[in-house]
Amino acid sequence: MEEPEESIGSQFFAIQELLLLVLSYISPPGKGAIMSSIDTNTLANLARVSRNISMAALDALWRSVNQPDTLIRLLPPDAYELSYTEDSRPQRYKLRRELAAHDFVAFDKYAPRVRFVDFSNSSDLLRPGCELFPYIKNFRNPILPALTDFRWEPSVLNGCIGALHLLSREASLPSQEFSLLMWSEIEHFASESESDAIGRSIDAFNDPTLPWLPDVKKLILRTLYYLPAVDSAIQRLFNLEHFSCDLRVSSALLEHLALLPRLRFLDLRSPSADVHSPHDAGFPALEGLRVAGTLRSIAALLALVSSPQLLSVRLKAEGPHLPYLYSFPLSVFRAFPSPPRFRANEDLHRRSRALHLRPALQHPLRHPLYACLGLQTFRVDIDPLAVAVTDMDIRAMARAWPLLTTLAIAPPRPLRDATPHVRLYALWALARGCPRLQTLVIEVDAGVEEGMFRDEEESEGEEGSASGHAVVMDELTLYPSPCGDPLHVADFLNRAFPRLPPRAFHVYWRGNPQQEKERWDAVTEALAFAE
Repeated sequence: MEEPEESIGSQFFAIQELLLLVLSYISPPGKGAIMSSIDTNTLANLARVSRNISMAALDALWRSVNQPDTLIRLLPPDAYELSYTEDSRPQRYKLRRELAAHDFVAFDKYAPRVRFVDFSNSSDLLRPGCELFPYIKNFRNPILPALTDFRWEPSVLNGCIGALHLLSREASLPSQEFSLLMWSEIEHFASESESDAIGRSIDAFNDPTLPWLPDVKKLILRTLYYLPAVDSAIQRLFNLEHFSCDLRVSSALLEHLALLPRLRFLDLRSPSADVHSPHDAGFPALEGLRVAGTLRSIAALLALVSSPQLLSVRLKAEGPHLPYLYSFPLSVFRAFPSPPRFRANEDLHRRSRALHLRPALQHPLRHPLYACLGLQTFRVDIDPLAVAVTDMDIRAMARAWPLLTTLAIAPPRPLRDATPHVRLYALWALARGCPRLQTLVIEVDAGVEEGMFRDEEESEGEEGSASGHAVVMDELTLYPSPCGDPLHVADFLNRAFPRLPPRAFHVYWRGNPQQEKERWDAVTEALAFAE
């Protein structure tokens, strides 16, 4: 009996390299090597009868696309033609005829599997094809319904501006996440030699009234320039819950983001400092904030925050020409262009009076961050400014944020010669006021020569032998810390953070390296907690 001819599918799975590709998808690294127990012939035979393996192979092969013509070739060959330059290089695709619904049989089989597109090649490397995307979008919108990560260098020169049509407002991504990394600015017009499709793509990109970004819950944007077209496109989104971008955010965009009712996380690298929102409150649901900018822009953004649910804050102050700042938190608050709308609630005022706070602390307590009683993470990167944090700041943080788990304030770089403003014993307020604190990174002056002491208002009626801090510390890093008497320093740390493992204790010193090293080594050896 004559053996049946092998199908294309069986021939496909008889190729060992392709089998390995399938296996890497089905059994990712770290899950055990199954090639050692199943031979190639067995897998090839299995592939003939297993639709699941076949589908997995196609998903793996079509997960990413890095050339536009890969998608064009899914259309019937008689639907398009390719022109060439004088040196026989591919130049541009053109339609031979109008597209029809029956032209998308192969397209519908493979295109929906694409999740990652990288069109960031230079003009010399990227092949043509984007010029036909506007025509494809007339029949399939979105063109790639599963696209979640797009790296794009839009250019008029090679027609890659047409890749704009891969982005769709109508996209309904299962993950509700989308990431866009793009370069370059697009001119508002094309040359006369460009096709109508390219011209329409440029117009669509630059039209502020046309929404072309998917209205997903999580959006990450990375660009190298300020792109007005992207700025205006973001203002057409209303479902954002997580937004991160590195472009310069205009005041109009910032005001739009402040009004989004479900925005929970915001990551901005360069917000505008000129925000004049007519609304009394903004960012009502914000839980996490990460912002890099000048003190003025940070202050303008904080002035809009009204969320009582803020849990995590990370600030990076920029601006090398700013003068030395004695207190970083106070400097931010004093930079508000007008008195902040968000004030501490009555519970916080009553709590402040009950603790007999010094008058100097009442001013910062009335500002936005100190009114967020649920704050758990506070990170500040003050590079490259020569700014400082004071004992007063530490006490205010400890009293305002009882749920704090992470406090990280990076040291000024380059390291200045002045002694740090925070004294080692000021950390006692954090140990007592923040019982959940697990990570503390801060610049302190540990040059103590006397035993531990505490301020009178904190010791009245209290036992001073232990702080009450009970959690195991994940990290305690002190920058750049001159060390006094090692026994006094170790005694304080044992009392303040009784569950501080030696592995979690890190110190960066200055001055006499050998002498400082010997002193801090002695402190580490004297830490009482053993894992």
